[in-house]
Amino acid sequence: MNEYREIVSEILRTDGGGEAWIEMDLSGYLTERCTGCGTAEPAVALAPALQWLTRHASLCTARR
Repeated sequence: MNEYREIVSEILRTDGGGEAWIEMDLSGYLTERCTGCGTAEPAVALAPALQWLTRHASLCTARR
């Protein structure tokens, strides 16, 4: 069964045409996700994750 996750940030379009966002599971754990490069990394806190999101969206040129 898939675990419930909710997107807790804006979904940003990457330079490569993918989408990046921050999501949270029911336990409050955050994940940084990008459909362009396939990133699915845990995030420590929301503020650094939002910084990652802004930076990553402008730098990721990967296409899937």
